[in-house]
Amino acid sequence: MTNLARLIAALAALFVFASPANAQERTNWVVRGSQGLDALLLIGAASGDVMQAQIYGEDIAWVHEHFSPQGIAALDALDRGLRQADGTLTGPQLALFFSAGPFDSLDDVLASAHAPEQRLLPTFRQTQYWDEEEWAAMAPLFPNVATALEELRRIGFEQRWRDEWVQQVNTGIAANQAALSPYDIIPEQERLLGRRLDRTLEIVISHFCQPYGIRVTGQRFVTHHSWNPQIQLRTAAHEVFHPPFDAQDWRVTTRFERLRNDPWVRSIVETHNPQFGYNSFDGLIDEDSTEALDQIVSERMGFARDPGDRWRRADEGMHMLAAALYHAMKQDGFDRRGGSYQDWLLSAFDRGLLTPAEVRRRATAVVGAETVNRWNPAP
Repeated sequence: MTNLARLIAALAALFVFASPANAQERTNWVVRGSQGLDALLLIGAASGDVMQAQIYGEDIAWVHEHFSPQGIAALDALDRGLRQADGTLTGPQLALFFSAGPFDSLDDVLASAHAPEQRLLPTFRQTQYWDEEEWAAMAPLFPNVATALEELRRIGFEQRWRDEWVQQVNTGIAANQAALSPYDIIPEQERLLGRRLDRTLEIVISHFCQPYGIRVTGQRFVTHHSWNPQIQLRTAAHEVFHPPFDAQDWRVTTRFERLRNDPWVRSIVETHNPQFGYNSFDGLIDEDSTEALDQIVSERMGFARDPGDRWRRADEGMHMLAAALYHAMKQDGFDRRGGSYQDWLLSAFDRGLLTPAEVRRRATAVVGAETVNRWNPAP
């Protein structure tokens, strides 16, 4: 091949790489509302959610005033089976299960409540959230969901949603679509995970989700219409990373063993406010790895919070592993060169970057000694 031919071939390859067809590889933000998920979230609020009672008191009172005794019994059964059973947030849990099927309308979710084995199970079983025991626990509650949804229809939920709430939802859709579209975050996440991801991110704008931001099946997130789009941006930058490593890989579990048994780390797991979640070591390392990774993405894309301020404040300063992992990735250059986070994590342990003493030192460098020492075990 002549030098000219080689040059032409190189230019052709460059053209193909930068051609409009590859513009489809950008992050595709889909922003929408959902009457069906709002109905489920209102059921969750009305069934006994303590935090939502402070926000949606009038709407909860409307439900309780107009539901039949059978409807009230269905709400009570859902509360006993979810929130009272193990602290599960009822509305978010319903949104998660029902997102495995159609959820545009109340009709959609009602049909799924009547036939979950046909409409939800095949898809839900393929998601990262599949757990046979959780499905078995949820299965007897679907008839109660159906009863509550039928009651919402009877008392006029659909009309109220159209008349009173959908305008705010639509305003939130427009604001979020305009604010999020410029951010091409998926390639940055791929760069740190070392694998391809779905390029579509779906934001579901809700009226009844406060105070929760909720991840459901797929790369989909439920958020409130009044919240600043920066919240959705940070949520997507965070949630897509879950899980950032294979928790079943013996190489990972073996290397984390020293931290699992470290008194200071155990103090974080055992003495933090359990309402924040992350009540196991495995849950904490999943969350804190994800927080460290999303901090790097948000910094590179220009919407980051100050890391020290973030981890001093978030969940009363419990995410010290996140601060240490972030510090180690920055110091080691992984934030710049990218690759597989799991491979980097294994290497970091093997090189002594994440011993218990190093984790404390690195966390201190990010948040300061006061926050780190807050978790010293009691004498």
